[in-house]
Amino acid sequence: MKIRRAALLGFAAALAVSPCSYSAPTDKPALSKAADGKSAGMYSNYANDGSAVSRKFLGNAGADVLSEAELMPALVAALDQLSKYHRPVALPEVIRVPHERIEELVCNAKCAALAVYRPGEGIYLDDKLKPETDLFARSILLHELVHYVQDMSDEHGDMRPCMRWYQREQEAYAIQKIFLFTTGSATRVGYSAHKSTCDE
Repeated sequence: MKIRRAALLGFAAALAVSPCSYSAPTDKPALSKAADGKSAGMYSNYANDGSAVSRKFLGNAGADVLSEAELMPALVAALDQLSKYHRPVALPEVIRVPHERIEELVCNAKCAALAVYRPGEGIYLDDKLKPETDLFARSILLHELVHYVQDMSDEHGDMRPCMRWYQREQEAYAIQKIFLFTTGSATRVGYSAHKSTCDE
């Protein structure tokens, strides 16, 4: 009985003494916007509480500034850490174009798209985006890089085109979201498409 009582007292003491504590920040960061002051459209973003893990996990992908030459290798290294995909042997071309060209490629009308991967062509990126200095813009380029490696590995290649598109988008947004969190960005992405959009 004495042994049992001593064990219970020890357990109670352990509960009473916490080895560490966490206080959530009280100030929320401002919503990140594109350089022109508008929200980022289909890459709808919102502010989080500012918590983040170490940027070192992703090498220099979370650096404040990357040169154009450093950018894609850094994102490939980050993708290697954040996904199941192996580093691609060849990188897609990044083609910077005016927003109107992105609209033509994605929507064939006015829309908020900022980038698109086109098989056999490369990644078209809105020329207003500055992924060398902006983490959110960098995450958009990473999102399209995910589509490139999905294409190279024929991810969900056995699915109907719409379901393949849906599954690939789900994964690309999930990886983009983890990247933003891991690099300490206060901006997050949300994906609003539903599987029902592929119902016949």
